[in-house]
Amino acid sequence: MMSRSRHAQPFVFNIKEPSVRLPFACCCCFLFPLLAQAQSRMDSPEFSGTRAETYKTVGDVSLRLWVFEPDGHQATDKRPAIVFFFGGGWKSGSPGQFEPHCRYLASRGIVAMTADYRVRTRHGTLADRCVTDAKSAVRWVRRNAPRLGVDPNRIVAGGGSAGGHLAACTGVVPGFDEIDEDLSVSSVPNALALFNPAVLLASFQGVTLDSEKLTDLTTRTGVPPQQISPIHHVESGQPPTIIFHGKSDTTVPYKTVEKYAEQSNAAGNRCELKAYVGAVHGFFNHGKGDKPTEYYQRTLFQLDEFLASLGYVDGPPTIQNPESLTRRLRGDFLNSRIRFEREKRGSVVFLGGSITEMDGYRPILMEHLQNRFPETQFTFTNAGIASTCSTTGAFRVQRDVLSAKPDLLFVEFAVNDDQDAGHSVRECIRGMEGVLRHALTDNPNLDIVVTHFVNPAMLDLLQQGITPTSSGAHDAVAVHYSVTSSDLAREVANRITSGDLTWKVFGGTHPKPAGNRIAADLIIDMLDRAWAMPLEKDAKIKKHRLPRPIDPNSYFGGRLLDHASAELGVGWSQEVPQWSSLPGQLRDRYADTEMLVANDPGAELSLRFQGTALGAFVLAGPDAGTLEGSIDGEPIQSIDLYHRFSKGIHYPRTVMFAADLADGPHHAILRVRQAANAESKGTAVRVLHFVANESDLQ
Repeated sequence: MMSRSRHAQPFVFNIKEPSVRLPFACCCCFLFPLLAQAQSRMDSPEFSGTRAETYKTVGDVSLRLWVFEPDGHQATDKRPAIVFFFGGGWKSGSPGQFEPHCRYLASRGIVAMTADYRVRTRHGTLADRCVTDAKSAVRWVRRNAPRLGVDPNRIVAGGGSAGGHLAACTGVVPGFDEIDEDLSVSSVPNALALFNPAVLLASFQGVTLDSEKLTDLTTRTGVPPQQISPIHHVESGQPPTIIFHGKSDTTVPYKTVEKYAEQSNAAGNRCELKAYVGAVHGFFNHGKGDKPTEYYQRTLFQLDEFLASLGYVDGPPTIQNPESLTRRLRGDFLNSRIRFEREKRGSVVFLGGSITEMDGYRPILMEHLQNRFPETQFTFTNAGIASTCSTTGAFRVQRDVLSAKPDLLFVEFAVNDDQDAGHSVRECIRGMEGVLRHALTDNPNLDIVVTHFVNPAMLDLLQQGITPTSSGAHDAVAVHYSVTSSDLAREVANRITSGDLTWKVFGGTHPKPAGNRIAADLIIDMLDRAWAMPLEKDAKIKKHRLPRPIDPNSYFGGRLLDHASAELGVGWSQEVPQWSSLPGQLRDRYADTEMLVANDPGAELSLRFQGTALGAFVLAGPDAGTLEGSIDGEPIQSIDLYHRFSKGIHYPRTVMFAADLADGPHHAILRVRQAANAESKGTAVRVLHFVANESDLQ
């Protein structure tokens, strides 16, 4: 990475995916007398700025839901919607429990609703009737979508405790529909948001629960509990789900949702389980008064990110996350901890550009890990290569990362994607997704942290309230894959704005010790929180989920091709260049490297490859030339290898000849073009590796 900076571009990106994505719900809970903890209000509340709608009438009972609309909402809109169900053990509770959630989500452009349903203390009903009411509510929203200004294919069901159970049932439990309703209108939501939900109501293999409580459930469900026990109905094709659960919950044991998430993901669904160490039942509620609880903010922040990954909201969350907007902990780092703490072995890889390659934040993290796990035999791999971007990183994953069989991976490419490569959003996505997806495909147990470093142009954008393209796109990928990220760039901007730091003290694009300390401490803080409690005796390594790719042509099949894959024609050779006779500086790592070299216009080679993309990882010096040619007989746009940094150095970069080919075998012919960049002193081509996005890895 060079220290010079181009103007960073603002990030404008929204992940759009089909409304019914892979997985479904992630939550497994046990439910007993669950009193709605917080927002306890009268049974038929009124909320300012909303309207009440009756979604169902049973005898003389009118069941209502309250609609919270975004500002400026029109009936002609097609916005996503969410309907919440309160907790209370199926016997009590109030729709007011989720009023704060509704108000926040309405501010984010969602039509939010909180629904009443029949409960035992008010209506003499049991849990099976509650399930029927919840299904009626979802069906009502879908049936009335045109009038409500709602997209019928973007409806979320949410709830807490017993309400979480009901929401889960709408997504996975068959039957229990009101017989006089139009069953041609589906009551199955498109996504689920579950807060300490009860998802296991009957005996289930692999989960041991109190037999007395299981027996008690048979008196409160109205039907054999298994019929409305979500975990007993998990199958493929269910809605994507996020579950929030406290690990110290004794009302709905954490192990029940853990098993549920495991079953759902194994069925091919998307079920994200957000575990909260030390949190008890009802931890997610807003709390009394105007000041929200920390857990309310954290869970709502993560819900916002989940909805963004579905394309239901745009931009970053607007709620303040107590973890701060710069520390984005999206996992528990359990897998790497088991390896380090229990097995006393660990492989840690650092992938990036010169910020990684130099002795900066990397040695600080190495020292911290060794001090935290003093008996562990670590292997640390420095896979940083100066000046390289995430595109090059994606093609290096197999050689430089996976060969080390890592347990923990640290990645940084935001600065180089900005100032060196000048990547668009698409290329930032394709590179970072290439790194993360390739790594997780090869090793589903791998824990990962992505850090966004900063340069002056990115800093300027952040101080204007604008997210730079590279860090914004990289974080969108991290959110999609539930990978932890550290937004150092935003942290530095915030500290400078508040007067607590200066750019000089931080050290610039390549941070000084003080800056590297800040970078490392942000990560250490998240690792310390993830590892705060003692490792449980029965803790086991678990595979991370692998969602659908954001971009099917991202470089997650990236490979460095052997030189033997190219058939060299006249004018091409495989050699170590005579660097002493060539203009420009050379970094030591390349001094003895064999590469494919051509100097004369017209020199041609052919290459057969498999996949969707072809490019070249080259050294582009002061005499860099231009390549032209064809793929499968179709001309490709000529590629100027000369870079603005080539004037004084043999600069490493990856150029792509084609990136959206039909998947399959291809034949490329490449030749050195007569014309070269006006700034270049020659027509030289020096290829470290040809690269391909190979379909066998996708």
